[in-house]
Amino acid sequence: MPHIEKITLYPIKSLDGIEVSHAKITDKGALYLDRTFALFNKAGRTVNAKKYPTIQKLRAVFDLAELKVKLSTPGGLISSFQMEHEQQQIEEFFSDYLKEPVSIRQNDISGFPDDDENSGPTIVSTATYQEVQQWFPDLSLGNIRKRFRANIELGGCETPFWEDRLFNAPGIDLSFQVGTVTFTGKKPCARCTVPTRDPFSSVAEKSFMSTFISRREDTMPSFVQSEQFSHYYHLCVNTLIPASEKGKIVQLKDQLNLL
Repeated sequence: MPHIEKITLYPIKSLDGIEVSHAKITDKGALYLDRTFALFNKAGRTVNAKKYPTIQKLRAVFDLAELKVKLSTPGGLISSFQMEHEQQQIEEFFSDYLKEPVSIRQNDISGFPDDDENSGPTIVSTATYQEVQQWFPDLSLGNIRKRFRANIELGGCETPFWEDRLFNAPGIDLSFQVGTVTFTGKKPCARCTVPTRDPFSSVAEKSFMSTFISRREDTMPSFVQSEQFSHYYHLCVNTLIPASEKGKIVQLKDQLNLL
């Protein structure tokens, strides 16, 4: 039976994640403390790894109970901040690191998701990650996880890409339940340039995307709603969680049932 094997939150958008045992659903259907904080440049645009690869060289360690983050630069500078009450200091840290003015914003309700229309947690299976890792034998399974940054990882799936069952044809929602929480599966997640880069050095691997696309096409399950794929550079599933589910909890070992 498919069940939650891992839950990963990314408290500051584009920085490292933290594995947790459970997560609360916010009023807007996000996981609380997932991408709750985000950085912005002077023009008001999101400062993320897609546009600022050097962010991937930073390491972040979170204490969610205290809402603290410890940031480490490639040069060995280590700084700790309380994310709610020391935001000016955080802005100074990133402004100095990126060599341009940076501000930080906080949104406890919806966070700052990559897909504003489908703002629920992204879902993938462990079997999928294991399959993708075989396409890149020089990379570890942990490295693959850091490249694709899913929130919920499913164990107990018989085959790779099992999660592709969680969306239907365009415009037709598919409902499923994880523990007591109802989800709506929307579509496969189109990827950007970030997974092509090493998540520690930010160095891009030129053949990563072409290899991925070729192998993804070759291993596409027969049950997949192919209309959802304009290309094969997709991995994980984008979801919505309806307002009726706010305040509920998803946790490790919760089973997934199609409705």
